[in-house]
Amino acid sequence: MISKKKIYDFENTINYTFKNKELLKQALTHPSFHNEKNKKEIAYEFERLEFLGDRVLGLIIANLLFHKYRNFSEGNLSRKFSYLVQKNFLYQISRELFLEKNLQYGFKKNNKKSISSILSDSVESLIGAIFIDGGYTASSKFIKKFWIKYLDIEISKTLDPKTTLQEISQQKYKKLPEYKTIKKSGPSHSPEFTISLNVLDLNKIIAKGSSIREAEKNAANKALTIINEKQTTKN
Repeated sequence: MISKKKIYDFENTINYTFKNKELLKQALTHPSFHNEKNKKEIAYEFERLEFLGDRVLGLIIANLLFHKYRNFSEGNLSRKFSYLVQKNFLYQISRELFLEKNLQYGFKKNNKKSISSILSDSVESLIGAIFIDGGYTASSKFIKKFWIKYLDIEISKTLDPKTTLQEISQQKYKKLPEYKTIKKSGPSHSPEFTISLNVLDLNKIIAKGSSIREAEKNAANKALTIINEKQTTKN
């Protein structure tokens, strides 16, 4: 169980006091914390809050960006939006909230991949709980408090090109970029890989690299350059 002191301290951290403490407990109790007998019911509540929080976060971030960057194209707004709601960024927010100290979960501490994922999910669950407890105003105030300093961040300097391109593609067409290795040449100690990339409405992009990962990164950079040039032309 989450102690009253923990709840009090956490509410001070997030600068919001819950009227319904059970909502906060649900948001801070991951399904992995419970045994199989009562896991389904708890998972149901956590995941419902997570579902709602994801939508609330998206609406509020989109509203903040829309009003702050009046000269931004839809593409530029989408890039910023995608960065600010992606799982890696939510994990960063979870650390600012000291969520790991307050979240109840059942994974081992050294399972970093699983823990980072549930911490990201719990940020959304928390937002959902705040929205239910205090409405749009309370959830908007919470999000502004912890996201506002990141609105001006230069996205190109924070995301690797493959991730940036993936976010843009998912935002616009709900599809992932398609990378395909079409050739491997050179000696085994110094190979060269050629890959093709299909993404958005761009012509097929061809790129090379000393590894598949490098070739895909180079292809993503080419695609982003083309996208940026198109946006500049439009603006």
